[in-house]
Amino acid sequence: MKTINQIGLEEIRIFLAENHKLGETFTKNMIGAWAADAEFQMAEGNSPSIEINAWDSIHGYTQEYTISKSGIDE
Repeated sequence: MKTINQIGLEEIRIFLAENHKLGETFTKNMIGAWAADAEFQMAEGNSPSIEINAWDSIHGYTQEYTISKSGIDE
C-alpha cells in the first residue's frame, strides 16, 4: 500500500497555504485528512492528487495538485 510521507505532507501544506482561502491555518490533522484523500486516490488506481473546490480557492476556480514521487512511500 502506498502512503504519503513527510515530504508529501509538506507539499500538501504548501499547496494549501498558497491556494486555499484558509491559508496557513491548516493543522497537522487537517493536512493528514488531505493526505488520506490522496492515498484513497492511489488505492483506486488514480494519481496521488488532491483538489481544492472553486469556492475554497483564492483563485475562484478548482485547483488540483499531484504529490511528487518523493512524497510517497510504498
